[in-house]
Amino acid sequence: MTRSLLFSLSTFLLTPCAFCIPISIDGGLSWNGWTSKGNSNQLGVYGSGTTTDVYEVFTTVFAFNNNAVSGLPAPTGGGPTGGATGFGTGSFSAGAFANGNQIAGIGVRRISGAAVSGFVPTVRFDLDNDSYQAATTVGGTNGRTAFSEWSEFRDFTVQFEGGNGWRGGTITMQAGNGTSYGGPTSNNPQWIVGGIGSGVSYDFPFRAFAQSDSYQMFFDLNAIKSIYGTSNPNPFGLNPNFTGVGNLTASSTLGISLNGLGGNNVAFGMSLLPIPEPRTSGMLLTGILAGAAGVVFRRRRQG
Repeated sequence: MTRSLLFSLSTFLLTPCAFCIPISIDGGLSWNGWTSKGNSNQLGVYGSGTTTDVYEVFTTVFAFNNNAVSGLPAPTGGGPTGGATGFGTGSFSAGAFANGNQIAGIGVRRISGAAVSGFVPTVRFDLDNDSYQAATTVGGTNGRTAFSEWSEFRDFTVQFEGGNGWRGGTITMQAGNGTSYGGPTSNNPQWIVGGIGSGVSYDFPFRAFAQSDSYQMFFDLNAIKSIYGTSNPNPFGLNPNFTGVGNLTASSTLGISLNGLGGNNVAFGMSLLPIPEPRTSGMLLTGILAGAAGVVFRRRRQG
């Protein structure tokens, strides 16, 4: 009996991703592997704007491992230019969504108010988690959510074109500081291309997938750093004023300001869990198997 248990345990632990939680990537039909941050009209989440556009916010972080889009009906979005091509990449996202890359996910589930269809969500990344904050009361005016006001040098935003196949529309870097940090104007941000409505699509290393009442966004942290980071200023020669976003993996927690639906902005922190090194799994396996073997040995001596 004990030998059988030990063999089963070792087989389980040697199975790839034995402890992995499957991440639902279906546009929000289900939220397995995601963590709820709460509702947009909830104290500690509500940042600014209306309280009638209500949605629930989810986050997740995982190592990409042949992940694919699922769900029926099939979600809208993905691919280099929107549509339904999953995590496929193109010339402006080469190397993105490769196995082992660290992926941060942010999702929205509509509860009431503004519709998902055609919406343009904006995700604002605060790299040292000290800028954005929720309001002290729901409906209050002291929340910090505006990029032009509260962002700092090398913070950035991402937008998706919900009305255009949920393709990635813009990546914008803060080239100075927001006005609340002494920035001269709100004209500091610099983007790669003309952005939403420009008619130009560049396959940035982030993807979105949507259903009728929800959507899920995925950001390849490794690829954003390598393609649009400080080591690669003016990527693809599109804008000499774009000198690279900050390092997403430098901090254990990101500050996020999200215009999730309608005129309701939320603010929350998002933990970036490190990807375990292979030796860590090996050490864990060795320790557990050694412990189990000790139990077998003690039982034999007692017998």
